[in-house]
Amino acid sequence: MSSATVQTSIRLTPAEKRKIATAARKRGLSPAAYIKTVALESTRPRVASDTKLEQLAVLVHQVREAVEDELDYRTAVAAWDRHVKSGEKLLSGEEARRALGL
Repeated sequence: MSSATVQTSIRLTPAEKRKIATAARKRGLSPAAYIKTVALESTRPRVASDTKLEQLAVLVHQVREAVEDELDYRTAVAAWDRHVKSGEKLLSGEEARRALGL
């Protein structure tokens, strides 16, 4: 059994229309389906588990970023230590281009 639908319209600036179309395309939806989905989700009552899951997702992201930063730092320190131990001279940008024949 299908229910009847009602047509509605909204006024958008060209920039707003582009943003909505881009967001819809990223999610594989038409702009109309995207607008309906977003609008109806915002009216859905939130439950505590949603909030807890969102907080957990944020925390996981923050931990992942911190680990990546620590790995980057350790890689940089190791590279700098290798450079210092090698005693090699650092080249300026111009010296490097000359050495490469650029």
